[in-house]
Amino acid sequence: MLIDLIVVNDAGFGMDFMTWKLFLFILIALVYSLFAVYWRCSKIRVKRWELFVVVSLCLLFVFHGIGRLSGSVSRRMPTSFFYVLKDYMSQRQSQGMRIDFKENTYCDVDTLTAIVVLGESLRADHLQMNGYKRNTTPLLASNAQVCSFPYVYTEEVFTHTSLPVILTRADSISDKRAQIERSFISLFRKTGFRTSWLASQEPVDTYSDFMHEADTLIYANEGKNVYMFDKWLDGALLPSYLKELEGTNPRKLIVLHTIGSHWWYNSHFEKEVFFPVLRSKNVSSSTQEAIINSYDNTILYTDWFLYQLIEKLKNKPAILIYLSDHGESLGENGKYLHAEDNEPLHYPACFVWYSSEYENLFPRKVEAMKRNAAKHVTTSFMFHSILDASSITSVYLDEEQSIFR
Repeated sequence: MLIDLIVVNDAGFGMDFMTWKLFLFILIALVYSLFAVYWRCSKIRVKRWELFVVVSLCLLFVFHGIGRLSGSVSRRMPTSFFYVLKDYMSQRQSQGMRIDFKENTYCDVDTLTAIVVLGESLRADHLQMNGYKRNTTPLLASNAQVCSFPYVYTEEVFTHTSLPVILTRADSISDKRAQIERSFISLFRKTGFRTSWLASQEPVDTYSDFMHEADTLIYANEGKNVYMFDKWLDGALLPSYLKELEGTNPRKLIVLHTIGSHWWYNSHFEKEVFFPVLRSKNVSSSTQEAIINSYDNTILYTDWFLYQLIEKLKNKPAILIYLSDHGESLGENGKYLHAEDNEPLHYPACFVWYSSEYENLFPRKVEAMKRNAAKHVTTSFMFHSILDASSITSVYLDEEQSIFR
């Protein structure tokens, strides 16, 4: 992520992440490494060093070749340097290979802010505004301009396969488009929108291409991963979000990729409203009550986070579409998380918010959207709906798949 931040953005922005702590850590690590090498070479003698090198390389090859072991090796120094650079270079090489949109595309509004929030592991039936027994979305539920879509279906139940479907023209008939075509971000850029991707998750090669279609790519939680216990909150996206809103371009598209309700749940909320909560990352040693409590606490935090996004849009002609990549298993059929297919995974949370100014501009779109809220749709609606909501005209827009028609 640091490589991307430095390469994609300007030097001044990249230097913001070179804190004195990071510099000091690198300096100490370098000095220690030099001392260790010197001590090793001067104090320890190996008669058959060639054999030692060959055996070491063979062991590394074996670990690399075994799927379950390679993940552990790739995340540890010094092999992590090789794997990280290899992944980064492969991602960069794949960018630009997708089919671009050639036909003319235009937008007939001068000022508009379009927000797409990509959620994580949030299932529709745990939202208060969808009839859930708990008050998990008190802020969103009290907003009359929020319209929930409780019957969205996703065939894909993993982030790396679901996001390409959400972002492209891919659907059940033309599923290959997810691998070969660009996303709606490119069409927004062609019509003069300022585009940005704000990420709270690390990139994966199946969707990193789309992230680089945007004018600006920012990672808010660099260095976080599921092996850590410390807080990993979507609130870290807010400073970058505010900065993008303050930009001079009157037409903006901002995509926020959140960590949402991903496991380990306790890292993704601040307050324990529903308790007892999880005390162990071992699912089998945790009660279902604690798992659900922690999960619902992440939704409460998401409710607060989304409210912050909306508050900054109230006085603008703006539209916000939230769609989770998939749902989450919470004990149904003895399954948890989203490592194994299960019915709750196929029904992600989704809702639309619109400002009063937006409704004044597009009353028919808002009316149609409200009528469509109770319909069963698939996540492939996003590509066509966000274009339609932003008044973008294109031959690539299928109006029949737009929830604003």
